[in-house]
Amino acid sequence: MKYSAPLLFVSLFSAALVNGAELRTFTNAGGKTMEDQLVRYDYDERIATFDRSGKVPLDTFSKKDQAYILKWNMAAGFKSKMRFKTELKKANWARMKHEQNVTPYWMDALQVPGKTTPAHSVVMIDDYEEYTALYFEAEGYAIKLKNQNFFPIENVVVESKIFYEQEHYQIPDDIFSSMEREYDDTVATNKVRFLSETIPVIVPHEEVIVHSDCAIIIDHQLDRSSISSTTEEGGEEDEDDDGGDEEVADGFGEWDDHSRRRKGKVTGIWVRIGIEGPDGAFIWRQMVDPSSLPKKVSWDPTTAEP
Repeated sequence: MKYSAPLLFVSLFSAALVNGAELRTFTNAGGKTMEDQLVRYDYDERIATFDRSGKVPLDTFSKKDQAYILKWNMAAGFKSKMRFKTELKKANWARMKHEQNVTPYWMDALQVPGKTTPAHSVVMIDDYEEYTALYFEAEGYAIKLKNQNFFPIENVVVESKIFYEQEHYQIPDDIFSSMEREYDDTVATNKVRFLSETIPVIVPHEEVIVHSDCAIIIDHQLDRSSISSTTEEGGEEDEDDDGGDEEVADGFGEWDDHSRRRKGKVTGIWVRIGIEGPDGAFIWRQMVDPSSLPKKVSWDPTTAEP
């Protein structure tokens, strides 16, 4: 087979720029060199096309330059959004709910002289009831990669950071600490989870799905109410209630104001997908959701939640 231009060997000189692209020195198996710009590579025919020298068989070059040309071609296919496609999809992977009804109580402990064990007095606060529900939800993203090149893409690194926030109570969830305080006192804490993995190879036309780390989102709902007020609304009382010597602890205020809630939410994801380029430096493609996320956070690989 004949090629449109012979392999030209010239003395080594410093790299120059032609039409804004960098020239590179290539070496053949005999040690002679040529300076040219690689513009295309045919993976099936194993032929490299150069700006000046035209088509040259891959086997003509040294092993080092052959590896460079193959990596150059792989990098070109990886950078093409048409030939190497990526997609993000949000997903819920698990959900759990824990709920309970509680009748609160008051406990006094009194140290009696001469006794080792303190005396305890427990008063059930039967006029009130408490309902608490705790929701846990694991949220994350599926990251789809599809290689539509006619050659494999090797050692693909996928790094992802999922950003979320979680609310916490400033005042402890305690009836005695909150008798005279309001419960609209949550503060949000920003969190991030980082995950990195390497895919050894994605063969032609293969579709691979990897996943980000998951954010555990907590939604805590606490409802406190007065049984007596509920009874008044219903207009009925328990017939067995004789209004006798039942002890009731006073001073808990309006329990209808003691209901509270803290919750979290995913604020977004930042994904970096990369391969090593022909010069050894990594080539990165990035995806963010929502697109405004980089205005709020920055990519810092040293910042990750344990």
